[in-house]
Amino acid sequence: MSMKFSSGFEVAAFSDLEYEGMTVEVRYNGVPVAQLNQDKGPNLCEIEIPYRFSPERQTFTFLLDEFLEALTEAKKVLVKLG
Repeated sequence: MSMKFSSGFEVAAFSDLEYEGMTVEVRYNGVPVAQLNQDKGPNLCEIEIPYRFSPERQTFTFLLDEFLEALTEAKKVLVKLG
């Protein structure tokens, strides 16, 4: 299952062996930018953002709701600065 948006984003469900259940990948112009999973339960959905240029192949994984909250606040600050 895949949904494409005119913005260049795409949301695709797939199976990743690192997780117990299905995951959802967010791509931008075909490049994966984030992966969501709910291995800790539907109310504790995590988002993983790969850092492609790190020599250690580091990734960032945190709760999706916390990330969305931070993005919302960042947008508010940006609007105030503009």
